[in-house]
Amino acid sequence: MMNGSGGAAPRIAATHNVALFDPRDGRIVHMHHVVVFAGGKPVTPQQAESEAVAIARRRGHKVDRLELLTVAGPLPREKGRFRVDLARRALVPLEDPLRRRGR
Repeated sequence: MMNGSGGAAPRIAATHNVALFDPRDGRIVHMHHVVVFAGGKPVTPQQAESEAVAIARRRGHKVDRLELLTVAGPLPREKGRFRVDLARRALVPLEDPLRRRGR
């Protein structure tokens, strides 16, 4: 029998998720996540957005054609990829094609 502990993990103080998406169809072009731990330097949603745009631009995306959606807190529990529901301006999971086929 083994006993052990992973130790004391730092508490998460804030989470910012920034999606840069195509406003015509909701396709996410770049997704940026910022996790701030308790005791760390605070990050505002605006700072997270600026960083997301700068990184996307460095990676060659034409950011002037994209819109931003910032979601505070953890992402929806579904795993996988997301898109932006344009009517609700919310992240929604994309359907997994393998799950659709019953695999």
